[in-house]
Amino acid sequence: MNAHDDVVKKIARVILTHPQKMIREEDLMYLCEESIQLDDVMIDVYTYLKNVGFDLVKTSFQEQKYYVLIAEGKDDQITPSQYGSLALIMALAKEIDENMKIEDLKEIFSEAWTLDIKPLIEKDYLREFDELGIIKITPLAKAMFYSVHQDLKLQNLIDIFKNK
Repeated sequence: MNAHDDVVKKIARVILTHPQKMIREEDLMYLCEESIQLDDVMIDVYTYLKNVGFDLVKTSFQEQKYYVLIAEGKDDQITPSQYGSLALIMALAKEIDENMKIEDLKEIFSEAWTLDIKPLIEKDYLREFDELGIIKITPLAKAMFYSVHQDLKLQNLIDIFKNK
């Protein structure tokens, strides 16, 4: 086995065993030898993980790149209502501002704050930055919606709710 294959296996193992199923790109670079480029290795890591039923999504958060491991299907820790709230928050962030004010979201989601939003914060799908008064969507949430993220438009969601 060559050095490239060794690094592919190391990185796949780290990603599969990491408790959050999320790791910074910078941390993965430390697993590469000087002669091996991370981008080259990650192509094979993607393929390896795909073959065992997972997808790897590359996203950014707080000006850092992350790789997030996801599987098909929904996260059983998240209720349908929480999925809906998160989708709406993602659409708002995409349309209005990535840095959503905590107070604005508390007002918008006043009835769902305790049951939907707080658990999403506790499970690290949303992250509060109290010192700035904002909430941001984490890489974990972005990865969960990666296949539909481009279609998450605020008007589409409003239209869906109007028709119900």
